[in-house]
Amino acid sequence: MLLGSLWCVFAACLAFVARGQEVEMEVAPDVEVTQRPQFLYSTISPKLRINGKGFGKDPSGIKLDFIPALVKRKAPIYNLSATDTVLVLGLRKGFQWPSATTSPDEESSILFLQSIVVNQHGPQNQLTSPVPVATIIEPPSVIRGEEKIIYMTATTRFLINGTNFREGTTSLVFDPPLVKDVDYVLAVRSPTCLQLALRTGRRWRSDGEPGPLRLRRVDTGAGPLRIDPKFGGVIVAEVQADLGGHGVTVNANEAKIMYQTDPSLVVEGSGFAHVREVEEKNFGNPRLRFGNGLLGRGVNYSISEFDDHRLELVLKPGSMWRRNGANLPAPLTLLAVDAGSGYVAVGATEARKGQRVATVFEAPRITPSPLTTLFKTHSAQLWITGAGFTRPGSAPGLNVETKLEFEPALKKDTDYLLTVFNRTHMLVRLREGRAWSKDPGPLYVTACDSGPGSYANFKPAAVAHVVPDADPHESGLEVTRTNHQVLYQTPAIRKLVIQGSSLSSDAKLVFDPPLQRNVDYKVDKATEDSMVLSLLAGRMWRQTAGHLMLMSIDTGKGPVELAHGTGIVVADIAANPTISSSALRITSSLSKRIQIYGTGFSIDGTELTLEPTSRAAYDVEAVYPNEIVLKLKEGRSWGNVPAGQESVELVVTKIDTSAGEYIFQDADGTPRPVVVAVVVPDSAATTSSGEQVRCDDTCMWANDGVCDDGSRGSRAFGGGGGQGGGGGGGAFGGDLGGGGKRSGAWWEDDDLGGWYADEREEAPAYEDKYDYGYYDDQYGYYGDDTAMPACILGTDCTDCGGPLNAIDFADTGAKQGDWDDDEWFDDDSEEWWDDDYDFGDGWPGFEDDPKDGDRPIGIIKSEHPTKKVNKRHQPKGKKSEKDSPLAILETYPIAFALLAIAALVGGCFACSTFSNKNSDNRPESSNPCLGPRKQAQA
Repeated sequence: MLLGSLWCVFAACLAFVARGQEVEMEVAPDVEVTQRPQFLYSTISPKLRINGKGFGKDPSGIKLDFIPALVKRKAPIYNLSATDTVLVLGLRKGFQWPSATTSPDEESSILFLQSIVVNQHGPQNQLTSPVPVATIIEPPSVIRGEEKIIYMTATTRFLINGTNFREGTTSLVFDPPLVKDVDYVLAVRSPTCLQLALRTGRRWRSDGEPGPLRLRRVDTGAGPLRIDPKFGGVIVAEVQADLGGHGVTVNANEAKIMYQTDPSLVVEGSGFAHVREVEEKNFGNPRLRFGNGLLGRGVNYSISEFDDHRLELVLKPGSMWRRNGANLPAPLTLLAVDAGSGYVAVGATEARKGQRVATVFEAPRITPSPLTTLFKTHSAQLWITGAGFTRPGSAPGLNVETKLEFEPALKKDTDYLLTVFNRTHMLVRLREGRAWSKDPGPLYVTACDSGPGSYANFKPAAVAHVVPDADPHESGLEVTRTNHQVLYQTPAIRKLVIQGSSLSSDAKLVFDPPLQRNVDYKVDKATEDSMVLSLLAGRMWRQTAGHLMLMSIDTGKGPVELAHGTGIVVADIAANPTISSSALRITSSLSKRIQIYGTGFSIDGTELTLEPTSRAAYDVEAVYPNEIVLKLKEGRSWGNVPAGQESVELVVTKIDTSAGEYIFQDADGTPRPVVVAVVVPDSAATTSSGEQVRCDDTCMWANDGVCDDGSRGSRAFGGGGGQGGGGGGGAFGGDLGGGGKRSGAWWEDDDLGGWYADEREEAPAYEDKYDYGYYDDQYGYYGDDTAMPACILGTDCTDCGGPLNAIDFADTGAKQGDWDDDEWFDDDSEEWWDDDYDFGDGWPGFEDDPKDGDRPIGIIKSEHPTKKVNKRHQPKGKKSEKDSPLAILETYPIAFALLAIAALVGGCFACSTFSNKNSDNRPESSNPCLGPRKQAQA
């Protein structure tokens, strides 16, 4: 009986398992389609390839249903061939891949496989949901530019017009060859416009010879297309040799510092005197283009005198070299010079680098505050507000700081300490044992130097009124000001020391903010000269950073108010520092900079204790209230990754500022280091293909704190950048007050803010000709200020985040279009797609020459331009062929036909009118409507 029951249970289990396997077999699909959309040109791409499995080998047993439908007149528009893993749809002649775009702004549409039925697997749809199998895009077109004149090196950029250009996927092949990101930088400004910017030190024709620049191929994502192959490509520009004025150069002057209102500036270089050889009347002095939109010829400045190597610029009264004080100190960047042959770039204008001809500082000014009261020695500090203050280190490479002169005289570092927090606020702290003034009276700031020297136009300002200290108490009780005692809100080591006279251990202390004895603090030790207080667990000296004031003290004879009841500073409480945790991956020695973010960092000096990195391995490059930048020394490493481990954590164990050491720990006192990075071996700096990523600092603009190779987008700050915070602000120092992200590449934002707009409206009429703006027409050289990197990808490694960041960028450049293991015509040898292109009898057929590399998938023809080339883009004396009657007739045949008919009708009407009015009184021989033969007969 027992055995029978066990057998029944066993049989039931087997049946259950069998049913489960049966259900699993029913659920498992017989056909799978790989979701790998292929890019197709709607009218050119000859086939669509779909990968998967379970298709079988009989195309007649496969039924496909697409959205949009690939059916015309109830028949498929494709021929189908199949293997078990690949379906190949060859587009039939005369048809095109459907586009489902609903708006002209849409650049592509998706083709979905909605249903697939394979007879060998049954009549049901094998797909649970539609699968995207292709992205349909329109093929590009290119407009001819044979009359567009550019110069070998002097022209910094020009436009190629056409249609259906796509950002991120458009690539070009030129003749003579030009290499993208080496010879030029490509930006897709719109679907109808490409902008090419010449790299510094490169030429538009690699052979150095004047001649046409031909575009031979264009690929917008679905494969390379040949353009006008019979003619070797379409001419997009005519490259001419640089003219004499194109040899103009400008010397960088990084050591030159000046205020924004200084009356003059000298620019040095060569080739300026070429303007004297210009035939154009009234050309005048050399013309300059500045990065901030500064205008010459009396609008913002004038050139008072010049020779071949020197220009002297004189500022117009009321103007400024750079007007946006919030962005200063910052460079004054000269982008281009026109010495009579057109504007010549004097630096990497593709990134608005140019040449720094000076560093401009904001003109300092101080807000008067004569009602501020300072006690002679009891007042600890004085806040001064205004504008144009410069913090040390805010201008890299320039050893500048703000200096003040007082009346009565005070000596810096002897009588007071000065801390500049930002361009508008600075703090003067009186040193212990010193006085604001010997006698009561106003305290003036009479001079200010924020870097370039004492500002000549500075207006003296009263910043306080000094009054006598409170008289000593009759009991002899006195408290000494100790504003240089700095404590954290919750110090781990330091204690509060109050110094004075007639003190005692049972003295009652009244603080501001309020603190209670034996609740917030306890008295550890007391003598007549000092009291030592320690903070109790879980308490703070202040909830926020600031001064701790002792308002009164009672030693048993009644409370004694200090400093007339205003209190005396006994400590400066600093905020507890914090460190933000980060899982940023860095390499052991290839990553040169790291940023550590947090709060409570002292701009006067902050030290970190790292593990496993030793202090000797790095330098503290910059400190802001919320950011510390560390730079690895040459030949050192952040840490070695032990064998068998993928990474090791880089942690901060403690921090040391002006308030002493602060150990990171949890509430019960257990050390809790903060992870700020994850160190991986240098070998991790390889691309997905296994190649070592190129990452060096060979670019001439490397190590300037700005990512210039384009890997972080437009003008992004790299390793040395991050967030600003300290004073000084400006392009060098970040946003004021800390916290805002700095703009990259020394943003020349004077013009962006419209700073010179009002002055430009008052410019004389000739200023329209003297245009600083970038040209923006079909044949324009410049276009708008498209952000373009100044360095080749990977040559500004340190500023752009190190090699791992370069890997992330490099691995995003996956090739789109047909797959490498496929040949376009492996299923159909009929190359029908070029039938409609008339190559002529002499053309041997479509067989690409070896220098073009991969075989293209089709051919497109160039188009005639619809606009005349702008006269400023043509050499003098050269007449456009498009201005000839024959060219105009070819361009506008219908319009000419209508004009001819109108002229014929008008002529007949005039002849008839003339004949009717003069038939009675004028001889027939005088009729102008008769030909010579008829008149002779008459």
